[in-house]
Order: sequence, then structure tokens, then C-alpha cells
Amino acid sequence: MVSVTPSHTERLGHSTSAPHQCRGRGRNAHFRASCHGAAQQAQRPSTRRTFLHCEATLKIEEWRDERWRDELGAAFAGLVPEGVEDRPLAGRITGRTVGALGTFEVGGSPQTVRRTRSAVRRRPTDAVKICVQLQGRAVVRQGDNELAISPGQFGIYDTRRAYDLRLEGDWRCAVMVFPPDALRLPHKLIHAAMQRPHDVGAGPGAVLEYFVQAALRQTVDDSVDPGSALRFADAGLSLIGSALTADAHIDVSEPGEQARKLAVLTYIGQHLLDPGLCHHSVAAALTMSSRSLDRLFIGEKSTVTTTIRDMRLDGARRDLLASRAARSTVGAVAGRWCFSDAAHFSRLYKSKFGISPSAERVARG
Repeated sequence: MVSVTPSHTERLGHSTSAPHQCRGRGRNAHFRASCHGAAQQAQRPSTRRTFLHCEATLKIEEWRDERWRDELGAAFAGLVPEGVEDRPLAGRITGRTVGALGTFEVGGSPQTVRRTRSAVRRRPTDAVKICVQLQGRAVVRQGDNELAISPGQFGIYDTRRAYDLRLEGDWRCAVMVFPPDALRLPHKLIHAAMQRPHDVGAGPGAVLEYFVQAALRQTVDDSVDPGSALRFADAGLSLIGSALTADAHIDVSEPGEQARKLAVLTYIGQHLLDPGLCHHSVAAALTMSSRSLDRLFIGEKSTVTTTIRDMRLDGARRDLLASRAARSTVGAVAGRWCFSDAAHFSRLYKSKFGISPSAERVARG
């Protein structure tokens, strides 16, 4: 199994673009594969938030007692497991991180896992989790909300806040970890989705388990260029967003406002390569005033203008790191994504990803 153990921290959204993975030899191999990338080599303040540590360790056996406590706490920002039902405490974990998305399969004996207020202070995160229950039952208590997730369901909860997670029976779940901003969904919709479990059923939700399994099946020898890896992560985030927006049972205050906000984000995503895309063109296309569009994004972390810029930067990064774009200059890629000034593009790129576009391209070979 692969577990994520302490090495160095990574900020969500600034992780390496290649999948984090490991290789080993023999049944009892214990080889470490460092996922230091160019983005991590850039100087960063120690106060940056973390969600996962990036060094992977190959383990075949199931971990027990203190070893499981150590491994789980290292993988998930200080989670503390406690045994129940007088059974030995045991667990296993395998996982990979691609771009802003972490994918894991976790299982074990009955236990309660806690992220305490102390852990939130000591090891802050900027991530939410989706748990697709494959076996057993999971009950998440966070604040006044209790979320019971049975096989065939998934739930979403916030690792930025303290929570208790009771895992019943011999349990197993597929887990996806990501910054909420990566979904490009209204925050009110994400918060509403946390209030109840969601049936996997048909549609996008039915694919989440298979996406995680596909991510975990990739081996260290897979010849996937970093740009394709980022697209793979984006596909997973799109699946999550589609699964949440497709659930008609989500209770969202001001549903008309949220529908309009989704329409804005969808329109932006479909027109990123249009040089004329801007705050005013979005408002005109959706027949609303500029002031109404501004009001729509009150309470969100990003404005319409910064959303357009950040989504274009993400697209430019995918293209820069794709093997098919190796002969394209940084300026050409920037121009395709509507950045007319290459120097300004480089400054924005470095501010968002922690490394200049030319340096990251060289580091990725």
C-alpha cells in the first residue's frame, strides 16, 4: 500500500503536476519516492497551508496500533484514530496526488477518527474531502451536522474545521481531497452539499469510485506527461462538480442566485480562449448589468475578473507542461490563453504557482 508520510509540505493548488507515487522491490520493500517538484523548490513562507505531505512509502501489510496512528496522522494532517468494539486498531491506505487533487483508498477495523481543534491550529489545511463509501458505514460529525454515509453513497466534509468520523464494521472508502476553490462552484452550494449524503446512483456520482481506482492503478512507469496529469486531475474535479450540481436534493438558499452564478462560471469556462472575454462581456452575454454581476459574487473569494485570470493560468500551465507543446514558446502559449504581455504573464504565473513558466518547463524536462 502507499501511504503519504512527512517529508515537506505542499500548498493546495501549488502541488507538482506529475502524480505522486512510489516504487518498491519485493514483498517487504520499504522504498521512499520523493515527489519534490520545481514548484516546491521555490522559496515559500512557512505559514503556507498544507493538506498532504508528499513523500510516498510502499507497504504491503496492514498497519496496527501506534504505526497506524503515525501513518494516518502523517497522511491526513494530524488525524487521530481510536479503536472501538475491543478490536485491535488497524488500517491501510493507498494514495496519489495529481495537481490539486488527492485520491486515496482507505480501509481498516472499526474506529473513530478525529481532527481536533488543536490539530486544526497546528496543521491548518485548505481542503475538503469527498468520501465514497465502499464497505461499512461512516458517520461524520462536524459542528451541529451529522452525516451518515452508507455503501452506495458519498459525502463531503471540511478538513479546515474540527470533526469526528466514526467508521463502523470492516470499512473501506474511496477518498478525494481538494481545495474547494478548485471546483469553481459557488461556496453556498458546496456548503449545502455538506449537509446530507448523496446517492452514487447514475450519472457523474457513479463514476467517482472508478476514477479513484483508475488513479491508484497508475504505476510509476506510466509515461504520462505533467500536462496530461493535470488534465486527469481536472477531469476528476469536473466529475465532483457535476455530481454535486446534479443532485436536486441539495437545499441551497437563494436557488435562483446560485443558478445564475453557475451559469456565469459555465459561460466563463466555455469562452476562456476568447480574447474579448471580460467582466462586461460576461454581463452582456447573460443579460445582466455589471453591478448585478458584481453583487452575484459577493461572499466568494474571487471576482469575475480574477476567476477568468486564474482559469486561464490553469489552462496555460496544462499546455506548457504537455509534451505536445514542447516546441511552443512560453510567449506563444501565453498568447493562446489571451495574455498579450509575456512578462506580465510570467509574473502572474509565478505568483500563482510559485515558479516562473520557463523554469517549471525546464524542471519538467
